[in-house]
Amino acid sequence: MDAGGDTSAGQEESLADVVNQRTNRLGGATPMFGKSSKVALLQKVPLFRDLSRKQLEQVAGLADELDIRAGKRLATAGESGQELFVIVDGSATVKAARGRTSRLGPGEFFGEMSLIDGGPRSATVEAAVDMKLLVVGRREFWTLLNAAPSLGLKIMSTLSRRVRDAEAAVSA
Repeated sequence: MDAGGDTSAGQEESLADVVNQRTNRLGGATPMFGKSSKVALLQKVPLFRDLSRKQLEQVAGLADELDIRAGKRLATAGESGQELFVIVDGSATVKAARGRTSRLGPGEFFGEMSLIDGGPRSATVEAAVDMKLLVVGRREFWTLLNAAPSLGLKIMSTLSRRVRDAEAAVSA
């Protein structure tokens, strides 16, 4: 079963259920990418661009793969989050506070704020089209930050930019 499918009882599977069944546990699905392919994809993501090959391999080893169907909700504003998502293919619609909507595409990521501060999601994110994602869970995320401190600095820079963009949008 893929990530956007229904359970056998006919009810929609939650994202938490999907993430708990990641990669090979998705009904026996085979991984989309080998480790070297994941490394090549991660090198293209601005967040990971300055990491060493060894650090990229560590990230690749921690990241699970998901196929998501269009329309699937990936994050809900106000709810807790346990994953960082990196978009490999496809796009997502982000609905933030005050009705602000944006779109994320390949190489972009979301979900890092809840992992850092343990707070609720700041936006609702839905798959605009079928997507392929790399997902890093909370425990793996902190392992990653310990293994690659430069990644923490990049995330802080990205968060700062996002806050500045949000402030500019509010005052515009």
